[in-house]
Amino acid sequence: MDQATGFSTGRHRRSIFAATFLAPLAYLAIVVPLIVMGMNRGRGASDSLNYHEKAIRTFASQWPHPDLSDYLSATTPGYHLALAAFARYISADGRHLQFVSAGIGALLIGTLASACAWRMRRAMSSLGVLAVCLPLIVCLYVVSSGVWLLPDNAAWWALLCVLLLALRRSQNMGTWIAAGIMLIVLVMTRQIHVWAAGVVWVGAWMGAGPARSEWPLLARQDVGGRLMPRITRALAAFVFTLPAFFVLYHFVQTWGGLTPPTFKPMHGASVQWAGPAFDLALLGIAGVFYVEFWRASLMKLVREQFWVVAVAAAAGAVLSVLPSTNEDASAGRTTGIFHAVKQLPLIAGHSSVLIVPLAVFGAVVLVAWARAMNPRARWVMLAAFAGFAAANSANPQLWQRYHEPFILMWTILASSLAVWGGAAAKPGRLAVLGPLALACLLGAVSVRGIWYERPATDGGFRPGHVEPSAIGPRQTK
Repeated sequence: MDQATGFSTGRHRRSIFAATFLAPLAYLAIVVPLIVMGMNRGRGASDSLNYHEKAIRTFASQWPHPDLSDYLSATTPGYHLALAAFARYISADGRHLQFVSAGIGALLIGTLASACAWRMRRAMSSLGVLAVCLPLIVCLYVVSSGVWLLPDNAAWWALLCVLLLALRRSQNMGTWIAAGIMLIVLVMTRQIHVWAAGVVWVGAWMGAGPARSEWPLLARQDVGGRLMPRITRALAAFVFTLPAFFVLYHFVQTWGGLTPPTFKPMHGASVQWAGPAFDLALLGIAGVFYVEFWRASLMKLVREQFWVVAVAAAAGAVLSVLPSTNEDASAGRTTGIFHAVKQLPLIAGHSSVLIVPLAVFGAVVLVAWARAMNPRARWVMLAAFAGFAAANSANPQLWQRYHEPFILMWTILASSLAVWGGAAAKPGRLAVLGPLALACLLGAVSVRGIWYERPATDGGFRPGHVEPSAIGPRQTK
């Protein structure tokens, strides 16, 4: 270990570099052949053809003064503007644009793998880190965004960068400036993720703290004590995140709302009360496969503060029983696990017998993972999960593609933080079997969602002329 930098030398450093190289290479090995083959099937291909490619080419034709008042995407235009500039000055060939999108996906995977490898360097080899990251690599929504022209991976990468900056022990001016810049990039790519500013504030409030330590949840020293330094840091971080809010305000003024006018009928502001339960259910599913990374900390939590486990389970039950969690395409509850929900009975006619126990289990897994992390990391990660669930509940469309990649990123990063914090310092060789099994399942879903779907066709949509009823059925695939 280099005492000056805290960076492992020798084989540990080589393992980090290997994981950082292998993970994006594995991702490109999946998406590049599909691009070369000209694959044109599934929801991703359809959305790319009907919306995002049209927006990119329209901006390229209008360059350098693109009209941002209304266009064929429900998101802010950062991704589309970047690819429009590429089309304008480098190449407008559709396949070349797809390769750029694949590169963005590889950047997302490489960033996550690097962050995990650094934290797990003493416990797992580069191949072990690759196995832990593999479910995200083969996720249908991450693969689709790399094969076709979709902004999802660009937004996930910017969000991951903001989260990693908040997790840094060095909470200083440089960190907050970088976080503020990345938050602007994030909001320019997907406006709903302005919630990530709160993660930056929490990271600044927590300060440095020990890297490799663990102690019970809800200890006063976690978030209290020495209030003036905490308040000063949080206020400084708040100032550096303000520009992102101004960017969002500009688009709200331009559009007259939170989305371009064309998409207000589909994504207009309304509360999707089932959102938190849905996210907890997805975390519960992922938690089954990553059990070796939180099992020991759950046992500690049960011994130390059983009431925390009980409260978490009760909260998961309340969040999943009170709102409607039945499958209902007209209410935005469709795709993903809602296909299974549709086949099963309901509680009181509106709560799914599948989502309720999964949400309860997910809430327990959430606090178990929090117990596994060092104190400052646990609050940053809890803030990230809560902020994501709350913000996405403002979108009436509870489509799994909006949630699954974040849950997988959170799970993978939480596993590395559990190892780094000390609670799962030696997860064992069998720990990778769960992620590998999950990767097999998600890989099968990806094959089904791309290879065996119907070919994408141009619906003739244009700004102001998108029929929501024509979009809905495709989202169920």
